[in-house]
Amino acid sequence: MPGRKLPVRLLAAVLGLVLLPLSATPAYADPLIPLPPPGQPVVTDLTSTGATLTWERPAGPVFRYSMLRLVDGEWQGFVSMPFNSYTLGGLTPNTEYTVAVRAAALAGSGYTLSPLSEPVTFTTRPEPAGWNCTISISADQYGGFMVRGALVWSGADPVLRWTIGFNIATNLQITQTWNSTITRSGTRATITSPGWNGSPSIPPGTPQNFGFNGRYTGTFTPPSDFQVGPGQRCTILQ
Repeated sequence: MPGRKLPVRLLAAVLGLVLLPLSATPAYADPLIPLPPPGQPVVTDLTSTGATLTWERPAGPVFRYSMLRLVDGEWQGFVSMPFNSYTLGGLTPNTEYTVAVRAAALAGSGYTLSPLSEPVTFTTRPEPAGWNCTISISADQYGGFMVRGALVWSGADPVLRWTIGFNIATNLQITQTWNSTITRSGTRATITSPGWNGSPSIPPGTPQNFGFNGRYTGTFTPPSDFQVGPGQRCTILQ
């Protein structure tokens, strides 16, 4: 009939068209493929505060690696690097660490993050035996000064005595000491543990406190270069 519209399917049949059903969901690109995991890290050059870790590079377009540490049952990332080797520093002596690595892929390569590698567990070496020595120095405007020190032995076995050498200006005069004795030759002086403090022996971890008072004329130049034994410098507290 004039003015009557044909149904869509009938019109398509007349025109010889093929109607395809519309998809209910849009088409997506293929999902990204995870990189294979890196090899288990191998620990070398282990010290009390550091370690070098090296691992096998996985097949695929690797961009960077991230290193994770197991803390209270959870993996925490703490450093990333472009190479399959890394030297950790600032570790705590005699402490256990468990770490693993993960590889990240180049952008646009069709790959994504790898699973974690097999973890490795290692324990840093104990702190080397030695003295932890700190010195504090104060002076007043009336010509007086004070030096206070503290020593702690970190070795496994007790020690009998300790000595500390230091520089002292000629215009500084030592007037009183405690828990130590001092000998002086020109601008160099030596503090020695007292006899009663050397017997019985000094056990590891036991603080040894000592110090001295003095007078100065003119300009005060603080004593300096405090060293326990040969070459182990003390920390001057500010």
